[in-house]
Amino acid sequence: MRKSPLILSMILLSLALIMGCSSEVDDATKAAEKYKNVEYTVKASEDLMSDESILARNEEMKPYFTEYFSEKAIANRITTIPFKIADTQKLSLKPENLKFNLSEQKKDIVELKYTVDLVLLDKDDKESKRVPLEGILTLFDVDGKWLVQGDRFDTVALMNLIDG
Repeated sequence: MRKSPLILSMILLSLALIMGCSSEVDDATKAAEKYKNVEYTVKASEDLMSDESILARNEEMKPYFTEYFSEKAIANRITTIPFKIADTQKLSLKPENLKFNLSEQKKDIVELKYTVDLVLLDKDDKESKRVPLEGILTLFDVDGKWLVQGDRFDTVALMNLIDG
């Protein structure tokens, strides 16, 4: 009889831990989804690669990044890759079929594998190309907010679009 309350307590504690982890993954996934939607939504224009446009893009992306990744992404021009694609292709971009799967979870860190179709649109917003992409996002919980710490994106597919 005495074991029953102990077993029940252990089960409840286990469920609480599982539900807490699930909530963290859900929150990280929502943050990842917002980031990828902003990253891959680009309207083609003549001045896309202007200094002003790139500065505005960097500012738009910063709220999704940890301080470390923000510096890295801006210095390595990661933030402008979708702009380069839109500029080279002379097409707008939008993401579709964005899906995330948990790859790994540690304290305050979630790693998500993702797939997405990068849809390239002509001036009439009609689909011109569809390119499936995949990658892995690493998000850190920074003061209760999930931020991107790393993005191992599909370099080959993206560079093929930039190279024409």
